[in-house]
Amino acid sequence: MTVAALEAWHPELREVIPTTRSFTLHSELVGGAFAVWVTVPPGYGAGDAALPVLYVLDGNTQLAITAPTGSLMMLHETTPIRPFIQVTVGYFGDDARNFLKVRNRDLVPPGEPFPHQMAAHLRPRVERGTLSEEQYAAIIADLSQSAGDRFLAFIERELHPRICERWRVDANDVGLFGYSYGGLFAMYAFATASRLFALIGASSPGILSEKSEIFRHYDRRIAERDDTLPPRLHLTINDSETSSEFALYRELSRNYLALVDRIRRTPLPGLHATAEVIRGETHGTGIVDAYRSFVRSCYTVKGHDPRTELYWPA
Repeated sequence: MTVAALEAWHPELREVIPTTRSFTLHSELVGGAFAVWVTVPPGYGAGDAALPVLYVLDGNTQLAITAPTGSLMMLHETTPIRPFIQVTVGYFGDDARNFLKVRNRDLVPPGEPFPHQMAAHLRPRVERGTLSEEQYAAIIADLSQSAGDRFLAFIERELHPRICERWRVDANDVGLFGYSYGGLFAMYAFATASRLFALIGASSPGILSEKSEIFRHYDRRIAERDDTLPPRLHLTINDSETSSEFALYRELSRNYLALVDRIRRTPLPGLHATAEVIRGETHGTGIVDAYRSFVRSCYTVKGHDPRTELYWPA
């Protein structure tokens, strides 16, 4: 059965969120199905010009947070942002109920070292009864069988063409935003030189090993003198993560700083990168400000191409 035959529209969502339409799409590359929510800008009409498109990950938890926030930012009176079409990707059915397990398959790069800190971090949930032994074992198993390369191929070769067929999309202005393991995936797309994205936001990226595939791919590109113009990159981290009581987030912070250090010492040619520390937020609460930071940094109306120089704000 073809991808198109397994695609299903859900127009009833428009009764709840007028600017958002949802559908499900089966991926032959991943071997699974995804829920996709498409949110158009305020005032979007049939005669509008082609618009940027922004892909946002972890749709089951982030659609209700990010899509309305982006729409409100487009209406800001003094610092408006460029309107864009947001495509939020998540799961439905059993996968939605077990998204912590399934996202490990999709958002973690293949070959990523096993994150022992994650196993230790999740174990107390079993003891508290909020996670069953079966669910815990399934999550750990998927961390050893990650396939972020197939999920990236799904976005590039299966999902994006569908979006271009149905909405007026600027093919040269495609963005990607991810938080936590979504941020890890965003950095994987960046480090492996995906040609789809012109803008990438990686917030609190879940890099949990100094031997991460992110570092290996980035170092390889530097060693090979890769002169492919990289996407505009924006990084954020929450200040509390650096001194968190949880070892998982302290490890994340150490590797985030190692990533920043690599990019500052040996930037890819033509890289324009910015970074911001989100103050007063934890890993669990920082998503809204992280999304705002990325959108303000990369979509605020400007009169120049942002992908021309390395820039780190003071």
